[in-house]
Amino acid sequence: MTKAKIPVPERHRVPAHLARRFHQVCLGITAEVTERAGLTPVEWAVIAALEEVPDIEQAALATRLGIDPVTAHHVVNRLAAAGYVERRISPTDRRARALRLTRRGQALRDHLRADGIASQKRILAPLTRQEARTFLELLRRLVEAHEPYARPGNGRRRPPAPATTTDQRRTP
Repeated sequence: MTKAKIPVPERHRVPAHLARRFHQVCLGITAEVTERAGLTPVEWAVIAALEEVPDIEQAALATRLGIDPVTAHHVVNRLAAAGYVERRISPTDRRARALRLTRRGQALRDHLRADGIASQKRILAPLTRQEARTFLELLRRLVEAHEPYARPGNGRRRPPAPATTTDQRRTP
């Protein structure tokens, strides 16, 4: 027996509500892949990012993924304890740690790659190929246009201060 589809009420057809619901869909479908490997979607995102940018520093990784630095620290600790990630002293800053996948981490990434790609296609499956391209392009434009708000903890913390338009240089 399949569940009847419940349409989104007209009053909920607003960006914030639909984005939250779409995020739930994305996490749920992605989790079906990651849970088989004992990972969370965020852990999977870290593994994917480390494949793309080996030797990235942990703070830069957090920024790249849009997660809180403390969350990044905990995720990297779990992945390191599982043998998927290794930390090295950064060649550019001895206080920082550069992260990279271990052989085991790369093997896991390789093993799950096809299922990960399939999950992303499944998310977009209700759309035609052209609609999916357009949808992703529009999402990209919105995220990039609102970059100051696309930060970890947004909504729980004070919003960023607006940029000033006055010239604050000293005049003689």
